[in-house]
Amino acid sequence: MTPVGPLAAAAQQSGLPLGARVGWQGGTYRVVALQGAEVQLGCLDEQGHDVRALVAAVVGAEDYALLDDDGQVQDAVRVADTSGLSLLSQAERAAVRDWERHLREIDEGVPPDAAEGTVPRPNYDPARFTVRQRIAAKAAELKALGFKSSSVSTIERRRRAYQARGVFGLVREVVTGSPWGRTDERVVRLLLAEVEAGRDESDGHGTRLYERLQAAVEREHPGEYDRLMISRATFYRLLERLGIAVDSLRWPTQRRMDAANGATAPYTPTWALRLGEQVQIDSTGLDIIAVGDDGRPVQVELTAAIDVASRSIIGAMIVPKVPGRGPRGRRLGGRGTRSFDAVLMLAQALAPMPGRPGWSPSALAERSELPYADLVACDPRMAGAAARPVIRPRMIVVDHGKIFNSEHFDDVCRMLGINVRPARTRTATDKAVIESTFGAVKKRFSQYVAGYTGSDLARRGKHVAEGSLWSLNELQDLLDEWIALDWQQRPHGGLRSPFLPGITVSPNRMYATLVAAEGHVPLPLTARENRKLLPFKRLKVTDKGVTIDNRTYNSEALQEYRNRHSQIPGQGMRWQIRYSPYAPRFVWLYDHTTDDWVEAEFIHQRLISDAWTQWTWEQATLRVLEDGGHRDDQRRIAREVSALRERARRGPDPQAKQVPQLFTGPVLDLDVDVPDPYEGVPDPDPATVVRAPSLAMDAEHILAAGDTTPPPRTAAPDQSLPAVPDAPESIDDGHEDEQISWSRPSGADSLSLRGNAADIFAFGYDRPATPPLPNDPIPHGSASDDDAANGEGL
Repeated sequence: MTPVGPLAAAAQQSGLPLGARVGWQGGTYRVVALQGAEVQLGCLDEQGHDVRALVAAVVGAEDYALLDDDGQVQDAVRVADTSGLSLLSQAERAAVRDWERHLREIDEGVPPDAAEGTVPRPNYDPARFTVRQRIAAKAAELKALGFKSSSVSTIERRRRAYQARGVFGLVREVVTGSPWGRTDERVVRLLLAEVEAGRDESDGHGTRLYERLQAAVEREHPGEYDRLMISRATFYRLLERLGIAVDSLRWPTQRRMDAANGATAPYTPTWALRLGEQVQIDSTGLDIIAVGDDGRPVQVELTAAIDVASRSIIGAMIVPKVPGRGPRGRRLGGRGTRSFDAVLMLAQALAPMPGRPGWSPSALAERSELPYADLVACDPRMAGAAARPVIRPRMIVVDHGKIFNSEHFDDVCRMLGINVRPARTRTATDKAVIESTFGAVKKRFSQYVAGYTGSDLARRGKHVAEGSLWSLNELQDLLDEWIALDWQQRPHGGLRSPFLPGITVSPNRMYATLVAAEGHVPLPLTARENRKLLPFKRLKVTDKGVTIDNRTYNSEALQEYRNRHSQIPGQGMRWQIRYSPYAPRFVWLYDHTTDDWVEAEFIHQRLISDAWTQWTWEQATLRVLEDGGHRDDQRRIAREVSALRERARRGPDPQAKQVPQLFTGPVLDLDVDVPDPYEGVPDPDPATVVRAPSLAMDAEHILAAGDTTPPPRTAAPDQSLPAVPDAPESIDDGHEDEQISWSRPSGADSLSLRGNAADIFAFGYDRPATPPLPNDPIPHGSASDDDAANGEGL
């Protein structure tokens, strides 16, 4: 029979001391007996039963817990961690070892470094004194030696900690404080919260963070502010202990965000063993300026999909990136990557890309490492295709952008049997492959293209937009050729040969290796099936047709569905209308009853007579609205679309001078006195006002065309101008004793206002005392001089 002493020691070492309460398999038990590898557990629950089980099965269970008398979980650590000693200073390590020496003398009677045969000191012999007596003696001894914490309760607590966790238990007891010194933990939490809140703000100095910490402590703990708040010097020491560099507060915003969202060690690569097992999709700015559909320079954005197993770029779309104008929710003219762009990229990945005229012959599949003959035999569409493989995604990893979380994108993925997995928030490692690919594209493609802008304004060259630029279609063609010629055929650092691991291989070579192992099944989609990938709206067909985005479509075939029930519960007369934002000239009604499509054309297409897109239509709508028009004026918008396409075709006018507006600074609300232009001018006296004379001729004679020959400007001082023959009678102007007569140069039958100044100011006025005879000549100079002197002239 096994002695009781060894059994108790074995139970203690196994973590199941005799009589202990344990939690296991949802019940509460007491350790009754331990025999060999088995333990007898007595159930303490009313509905339970006693259990006999293996010690390893009990201790190794996930829900195993050692309980105290109150049923609370105790610390179940049985192997002490002594690595914390290496982090202590020499003085702290000496204090821990001193306490260990005193505690072992209490339990064993002699210190651990005593020579063999040493007799226990008085009051420490375990055979004569109890544990309480030995602890009391040690407390008196430590107090006499000058220990600050040497009470009986302190020694008992540290003795239990040493028995439970060894030396590491003493580290927590002897070395007081925390990693951040004497600062209260609540202040540390507030500081970390303020640092996190300022990640995406403009850069700032440490003084701003310290003031925000002061405000946070005052707001959260107003009654304890004086006790909790730390000094400015302690604040900077705390930042150093927390690993926050003061210089990092002034980093560029993007750098701080990247550092906060960066991967944490250890770094592990993303693995995929099958083609399409994991495809990562994301969007980024391409750092290139191109010519938009309206002929103006625009920034562009790239959306790409990369297969992790082969590192092949199976889809890439370039779209313009233009901010819209107008109030939120009703902005027009904006453009960026949308859900239908991501869907179109998926459709691009499911079909071979045909080679285009002008491409290098090395960019074709027949000149690459792809198994061209086998692929053509499997899918005839590979004949003449680009050197880019066709990989059907099984799962795609996307971020939390709204274009990838849209219902349209999710519905298309479900229809194609593709699982969508959103990446974790602030976890860059979930999409590390596509992020690295974007960096390589900008390094190996973007910087060699005309219109390259650099990553930000600080790196942009001067007059980039004034040089030669590619159009959007030309830029897309360049990117497709570069992918087939360079990316797919250059050895990739993340791909290793399965036969020679020291050799890197290209994405096309890795695809050829993997497709030989698992095969390839094409997914041919006809034009009728491709239409199911387009966005749609459910609309009612009226006598005018259907209206999508303030455009009306109609046709004779579409009118057959006017006021016709769709036979879909809850939809009434609304039918599914598909449209393409890249070619909005046509829309298609899907008749699910016959599995057929009905085509309708834009009713004002004849006014455009050119290819156009949804973005062009929005730009034209914005122009019409800015000119005071209405968005329902489809004819005017169609003409504006045609004008935009013509402008894009013609290009900017190099002769037109662009004069910038003067910069006057912000409008200031200042109380400035405006000078009165009439200040100092006396008010007129009605008694001195003289009525202006009127011309003694009809208006029809004034406006009649006359001789345009300019008369002599002035007469000689000793000569007078000849009298005017057949002068008209004087006209009474309201003065009984005054008559006004006029004269003009001879030879001028009538006055023309289209003449020069000499024609108009060749009049002379006089005021004779008596009316002149009809044939008497009137002197020209005297009357004008008198009138000028009296202020009564014309």
